[in-house]
Amino acid sequence: MIGGRVIMEAPLVDAELLTLKRRVDSLEEQVRTLTAANLALVRSIENLQRTAPAPAD
Repeated sequence: MIGGRVIMEAPLVDAELLTLKRRVDSLEEQVRTLTAANLALVRSIENLQRTAPAPAD
C-alpha cells in the first residue's frame, strides 16, 4: 500500500510545489522592485551631492 500512497500524494506535492513556485516568483519580483528603487535613491542622492553647493566652513 505504500506505493499507492505515494502515487495518491503526488498531486498534492505538485500542488504544493506550484504554490511555492508562485511564492518564490512573487518574492523575486519584490526583490527586483526594491533593488530598482534602491538604485534610483542612490542615484538621486549622488546627483544631489554633485549639484549641492559646498558647505561653508
